[in-house]
Amino acid sequence: MNTADLQNTQMLVAKNDLRTFKFEHSPRLTAADLAEGQVLFDVEYFALTANNITYAVAGDSMGYWQFFPAGEDWGRIPVWGFAHVSASKHPDVAMGDRVYGYLPMGTQLVIQAERVSEKQMVDGSAHRAGLAPVYNQLLRVNPSPDADADALQMLYRPLFMTSWLLDDFLAHNDFFGASQIILTSASSKTSFGLAFMLAQRGDIKVIGLTSPGNVDFVNSLGVYDEVVTYDNITSLDAKTESVVVDMAGNGSTLAAVHNHFDSALRYSCLVGATHWNERSGAQEMAGPEPELFFAPNHIKERSAEWGPGGLENRFDTGWQSFTAKVGNWVTVQNCRGEEAVGQLYTQLLAGQAPPDVGYVANVGSV
Repeated sequence: MNTADLQNTQMLVAKNDLRTFKFEHSPRLTAADLAEGQVLFDVEYFALTANNITYAVAGDSMGYWQFFPAGEDWGRIPVWGFAHVSASKHPDVAMGDRVYGYLPMGTQLVIQAERVSEKQMVDGSAHRAGLAPVYNQLLRVNPSPDADADALQMLYRPLFMTSWLLDDFLAHNDFFGASQIILTSASSKTSFGLAFMLAQRGDIKVIGLTSPGNVDFVNSLGVYDEVVTYDNITSLDAKTESVVVDMAGNGSTLAAVHNHFDSALRYSCLVGATHWNERSGAQEMAGPEPELFFAPNHIKERSAEWGPGGLENRFDTGWQSFTAKVGNWVTVQNCRGEEAVGQLYTQLLAGQAPPDVGYVANVGSV
């Protein structure tokens, strides 16, 4: 075993400058470090995508830094991945139990296990109080890893949940009277997941906006009716009643869409921030005031309407149809160790990660 694996390693990012990060090392935690009811996990691997950059960008405004506190100046970016129990002081959680859910970019995690059932457990730690419940749940999964299935789940499931909820939200509102949906950052997983769902309906046109270098990839997905580069927005018919769903967080791009369509833009939905460093490019915008879509709020609303299991069953149907198609869209690449993860994070932050590669990572060496 590498000596690095005898440590608890955590990646920390400077809250006031996302380009600055460090790896913090401390002695490896054991059962002796746990209080009653606590569970210690070893992180196996996690997906690292542009979505995690969004978590960092919204760390203060939407509370993402609170999930794994690291002090006033530093934050731990949440990621989605798999972990297994290495020590437990909860009677219903055993060594080797395996979970999927919200994890830190690190090698170990301690939770206060509550509401433990056959299917899940909840982190009831004091710092989690008041945070969106969907992020506090760890789903219990098969103890035998399936690398291919795990990769699909890590890379797509959290993002596709947002895609699926957006599709439901738009349809529930009759697309705000529009006949076409315009998606920015069309090569992003959340965008093409939403495009996939909208394409299944067949009654709304889907336009993807992307950079020139990603046009071929976006076209190859087969889920957009039209693909347009950011510098060619004015080629679109300005009189067509439209909705824009902004995954990019690029103020100048969103302004260009608003000012081109003006009163024909029926709704403007803010979701992600893949172009995080251009968020300040906002300009005067015609048309409706952009509104933020916060997935946990829609989950709460629909869960109340559909009753126990209603949302989960509907989502699973969409997830199964999506995974049947998505397997060959993205090549999975493993990324291990501090140096490799640091390089990948820098690449994602700069918007330089290729859209046809999905990254599965671990800050440890194995």
